[in-house]
Amino acid sequence: MKNPPRTIHVGVLAYPGCLRSSAVVPLDVLRIANALTGYRPAAQRIRFECGWLGARGEPSLAVDGLVFPLAPLEGAKIDALIVPAVAHDAPHELSQVLDGLAPEQAAIAAYAAGGGLLVSSCSSTGLVARTGLLDGRRATTSWWLSSWFRHKFPDVLLDADALVVQDGALVSSGGFGSTLDLALWLVGHFGGEELRQLTARILVMDAHRASQAPYVSDAIAAQGAHPTIERARRWLNARLDQPWTMAQLAAHCALSQRTLLRRFQEALGVSPVQYAQQLRVERAKALLETTGLSLEEITVRCGYEDAATFSKVFKRWAALTPREYRQRFALVR
Repeated sequence: MKNPPRTIHVGVLAYPGCLRSSAVVPLDVLRIANALTGYRPAAQRIRFECGWLGARGEPSLAVDGLVFPLAPLEGAKIDALIVPAVAHDAPHELSQVLDGLAPEQAAIAAYAAGGGLLVSSCSSTGLVARTGLLDGRRATTSWWLSSWFRHKFPDVLLDADALVVQDGALVSSGGFGSTLDLALWLVGHFGGEELRQLTARILVMDAHRASQAPYVSDAIAAQGAHPTIERARRWLNARLDQPWTMAQLAAHCALSQRTLLRRFQEALGVSPVQYAQQLRVERAKALLETTGLSLEEITVRCGYEDAATFSKVFKRWAALTPREYRQRFALVR
């Protein structure tokens, strides 16, 4: 056969607690790229050979009913290793999952020592960070984990607004949806910009996305590293359309009112009342974007009786730029 396509070997590290779709979607994208590369001149053709790898010597791994056949990562001859996202519901749960992934951390470190391309997705940037590989390096993760990530890994140069960040052989992507952007990045890295653009069109994807900023909910991003704030947030979210008192919130958090105020000031630089205002603004944004409710109806659902008063609150908080908001909430370290 003349001019056989250049083969790119890509491995996906499957592990207990990985997000199933994050371990599957990149392979589907690369398969589409394989089909499209057949339309290119023979000398420009590439072919992605993909498979799932394991770090524990097991022949297969079941994750929530989906079974991954595994080859060993140790000794694998691959050009890139994808570390899929970690399935979790809250930052403290993510920390617990990472605690049980010592074999994966060791395998990732050993692979990276060989100089291969290491690609993390969403929350799995935390798994890579656990190895120390990202210390002093640029990386990104899901925007809502930014506060947790900065607290856990202060030596990593986190760019939480970016969708995909490359620092040498280390590549990371943002929130869950950016798994597609990451797969497209791999297509472009190995197959060129033209193939990346064509693959994006087939996927009905915007190939020019570069930032998570338009999707950020600042109130959620602010709470990740602070257990007291997270507990208060959940309680407040259930009562955004109801009156509440500091005494009630303090009792729920098992703190005195004075201690609760101090915790909020230390963590976010604002009072619980100001924080609740921001949660209500975030709810209002979501309702404005996703419903046809009137301003009066949205006002009631956000716990205000007077639309004019709430409009002033909304404009004050919504007018802040992302950097101004993070500075006010002590998120810029």
